[in-house]
Amino acid sequence: MMRFFPRLLCACVAGLLLLGCDSGETFPTYDNTEERAAFYERYNKTSTDDARKNLDKLNNDLTTATDEMQRADMQRRIKLLEKRLADGPYFQQKEESALPANLQWTTNLDDAEIGSPNAKKGGTYKAFIPGMAYPPTLRCVGKGGNNNFRSYHWNNIELGLVGAHPNTGNTIPSIADRWAVAEDMQTVYFHIDDRAKWSDGDEVVTDDFFMAFYVYLSPYLTEQFYRTYYGEQFNGITTYGKDYLAIRLANPKPKTAFFANQVPFQAKFYKAFGPDFEERYNWLPRPTTGAYKILPEDIKKGRSITLSRVKDWWAKDLKYFRYIYNPDRIEYKLIREREKIFVLFKRGEIDVFPVINDMKYWYEKTEIPEVFNGYIEKATFYNDYPRAPFGLYYNQANPQLANLDVRIALQHATHWDRVIKFDMRGDSSRLNILNDGFGRFSNSKIITRPFSPKLAAEAFARAGYTKKDSKGIWTNDEGQKISFTISYTKSPFIDQIVQRLKEEALKAGVEYKLEGQDGTANYQMVAQKKHQIAFSAWGITPPFPDYYEFFHSKEAYEPGTKTPRSMTNNIFTYADPAVMDPLLEANRNATTEDEIQQTSYAIEEKIHNEALWSPGWKKDTYRSAHWRWIQWPDDFNVKISDEPEMSYVFWIDEDLKKETLEAMREQKTFPEVNRVYDKYRVKTGGEP
Repeated sequence: MMRFFPRLLCACVAGLLLLGCDSGETFPTYDNTEERAAFYERYNKTSTDDARKNLDKLNNDLTTATDEMQRADMQRRIKLLEKRLADGPYFQQKEESALPANLQWTTNLDDAEIGSPNAKKGGTYKAFIPGMAYPPTLRCVGKGGNNNFRSYHWNNIELGLVGAHPNTGNTIPSIADRWAVAEDMQTVYFHIDDRAKWSDGDEVVTDDFFMAFYVYLSPYLTEQFYRTYYGEQFNGITTYGKDYLAIRLANPKPKTAFFANQVPFQAKFYKAFGPDFEERYNWLPRPTTGAYKILPEDIKKGRSITLSRVKDWWAKDLKYFRYIYNPDRIEYKLIREREKIFVLFKRGEIDVFPVINDMKYWYEKTEIPEVFNGYIEKATFYNDYPRAPFGLYYNQANPQLANLDVRIALQHATHWDRVIKFDMRGDSSRLNILNDGFGRFSNSKIITRPFSPKLAAEAFARAGYTKKDSKGIWTNDEGQKISFTISYTKSPFIDQIVQRLKEEALKAGVEYKLEGQDGTANYQMVAQKKHQIAFSAWGITPPFPDYYEFFHSKEAYEPGTKTPRSMTNNIFTYADPAVMDPLLEANRNATTEDEIQQTSYAIEEKIHNEALWSPGWKKDTYRSAHWRWIQWPDDFNVKISDEPEMSYVFWIDEDLKKETLEAMREQKTFPEVNRVYDKYRVKTGGEP
C-alpha cells in the first residue's frame, strides 16, 4: 500500500480549500483548467505573430546588409523562423494516429547497469541539509526555489523523459522507454513507458508535460529565466494522445534528445497553479515519478526534511534503476555548524561525512579511534565531472568594479595559491577558467592572472589610484579607497579562506571587508545583486558548458534601465550587447559540438580579458568518511558525480551495522580502511 498522505490536506485541489502545510494557512479553491486553455490559445497566437514579425524584419534587413558574416547569420535565422512557422503553433494536441510514419525509434539497454547487484534495500540514511540552512521552500521553481536543497529533493530524484548514463554519458530510457530524433535534429518524439506512474498511483500522461511548459511560461513565476528560456529555446510541444509527445527545439542540437528532455509536472497537482502559486505551493509535497517522496509529516520546519522511498515504485525493477535508491528513508537534519556535523558523525548520528574542501577533517580530525579501529572507513574518489568554479564574483553594478583596471588589479591582489597551499593542504590546484572539466569544450590555453602586488599597483594606477592612506590602502585623488565587501555563506572553513585572502590583499593595498551570512540570506543578497564581491561556486553539470544565463545583458538589468535585474544568475551585472551577447547566443544556439567548442573558447577568453571574476581552485577528487555499514559498489561511485550521495548507489547493510555496534560495545576492532578509487582519474590532456 502506498505511503501517501491524504490529498485533501497537501497534494491536490479537491474540496473547498487547499491548506498550506507550513502553518495551516488556507487558500480558496482554484482551478486553472479554463485559464490554461486560454493561455495555450493566446500564447500560440502571440508567439506566431512574433515569429512572423521577426521574419519580416530579418528579410528586410537582409536586403541592405553587406557584411558576409552578418548576411550568413541572418539567413540562418530566417531559415529557423521559417521552420518555426511551418511547424505550426507552439502548443498542439493531436491524435496518436497523427504521429509521423517511419520514425526511427531508439531505446538504449546496452550500457552497464548502475550500482551493484549486492545492494540491499532498507534502512534510514542519516544526512544533513547542505549549506547548513533550512530551505525557504519545497517548490522547484518560483522565488527561492533554486536553493541548496533543491538537488536533493528534485534534480537528483525526479525523472525526465530520458537520462544520461553516469559512466558513459549515453542517453538511456527513463519515463520514456523509447525516443526518435527527427532528421531536422530539432524535433524529438517520445513514448511514455506504459508502466510510468506518479507516487499517488496516477499514470504519467502527456498532459503532465503540457503543464510543465505552462508553468515555465506563465507570468506567475518570479524568475524571468524560465519564460525567456522556454520562449526562445523551444518551438513548442505536441501531444499525440496520452502516451506520445514531441518536443520541438528552436535550433538543431547535438545530443538532441538531451536538450529536448523534460521533467513532467503532474497536471492534477498543479491544477491550482495561479497568481498565488509561490505562497500556495510553498510547502506542499508533490507527487513524484522518482524513487522518493516527501510526506507532509516529515517536513519539520527548521529541523529536518525526510524523503521516503515510494513503495512499489514503478521503475524499481528497470535495468538502470534496480540497484540504486536503496535506503527506505533519507533523513536530512538541519545542523548549522560543520564542526557539529562532524561531532554527530563520530557518534553515528550521521552516516557519511563528505570532505570536499576543508582538508583538516581529512588529515587531522579523522585521526580518531573510530577510524583506527575500522568502524569508520575513508575513501578518496577521482571523478570526471565539471569542476565547481570557486572564486570571487565582481558585481559591476558597483561603479568601482565597473572599471576594468580595478578588476584586473583585484585579480593580482587575490592570493589563491596561498589558500591552496595552506588551507587546501595542496590537495587542489589553481582554477583558470569558469567552466573547467568539460573535456574538449574547456579552454585549457588560458592562464589566470597571478598574485602580484607590483602588477596590482600598475593596474590601480591606470584606474587613477596612485596614493595610499595611512593603512596602505590605494586611494584616488578624491580620496576613494580600494575597499570592498566580500559576501559569503558563513562557515569556519570559508571564514578561514576569506580571512587569508583579506590578509594577503593588504600586501597589495586592498581592503577586503568580510560579510558572512547563513546560506539562505547570502543567496537572497547575491540573487538581488546587493553584493559587491561574492565568494561562491556554481553547481555546473555536463555535458556542455553554459554561459548565457550568467553573462547575457538581458539577465543584467531591467529593460531600458540601469536597475540590476534580481533573481537571475548574472550576478556580475555584466552587459556587453555588442560583443559578448552574440557569442553567448551563438554558443546557446550551436548546432554542432565544434561550434560549442569554438564559442566556449571565445567566451572564456572574453571572461579572462574582462577580468569578470577571480578564479579560485579546483579539485579532481572528493573524499568521504563513512560508517562501515554504508556500502558501495566495487568502484565506489559513478564517474560523472561530484559528491558521494549524488548517484544513490550506496546502501545500508543492517547486519554490518549490528556487527559494528556490538564490536564497539565489546571493544573489538576491524582493520583500518582508507581506500583510493582512481579508475576515473583524469590524466593530463583531459582523458580518463
